[in-house]
Amino acid sequence: MKVSISIVVENTTPAPNLIGEYGFSCLVRVDDNSILFDTGSHQALFPNCKAMGIKLEEVKNVVISHGHYDHTGAILPLLTNYGPKDIYAHSRLFLPRLYPRGNGGFKNIGSPFTREELEGAGARFVFRDDFCPIVPGVYLSGEISRIYDFEDVGGEFKYEGDGQIKDDNLQDDMALIIDHPRGLIIISGCAHSGLLNTIDHAIKMTGKTEVLAYIGGTHLISASAARLNMTVTALKTYHIEKLVVAHCTGFQAAARLYNELGDMIVKGDTGMNLEF
Repeated sequence: MKVSISIVVENTTPAPNLIGEYGFSCLVRVDDNSILFDTGSHQALFPNCKAMGIKLEEVKNVVISHGHYDHTGAILPLLTNYGPKDIYAHSRLFLPRLYPRGNGGFKNIGSPFTREELEGAGARFVFRDDFCPIVPGVYLSGEISRIYDFEDVGGEFKYEGDGQIKDDNLQDDMALIIDHPRGLIIISGCAHSGLLNTIDHAIKMTGKTEVLAYIGGTHLISASAARLNMTVTALKTYHIEKLVVAHCTGFQAAARLYNELGDMIVKGDTGMNLEF
């Protein structure tokens, strides 16, 4: 199995010909299959892919990790400019998502596009809430079991349902899992379910204990010192070769992980390419 993962949208980049954009997206190539995982928050996806030699018209499958704008922001122009796609997502993808403002109001942080708009542009939605294959050796995690109770969703996220504002536990948060011969490769948008819960779920669903790489957001940006302590302690019990932290990890959490875990920790950036 030959795997390459190119980060095409991330908050930062060291490359002058690429654009940093709040959000996350990566192109996953597994043998002859290409999967776009998330799309970022706006349209940095397109010039970045062009600069990196990535042909989005050749991508047939798209996976959306959860229904926040910084992961769904370029779906409509992707379809409009590069043709119809099969889009794997959770059934709660289009819930109205909200985040409290300081003035007592709420900011809309959900998908900027409706299901009808996207289907009109060629989206073929495959709504799956359970663990399922996408292509040989590549799986959608489905809803992630939450074993580590100290891992919260990372903020006061809300959604609107039945005319009420309710707490959002981000049930739709999902990851991509690649069953590589050398170990699991786990790709996460934000890990609202928890970094450890995501890793643990991948191990339980596949029966494999070696983790070749975890790549993506960890949502430790708002984690307490106590949560970081417990996270570091737990990570030391897993067999993880590389932990590529990106997007919503935050500087302090990334620095703490690096200080504790050394070269296991890599800072993810737009333009990074990883091969396995």
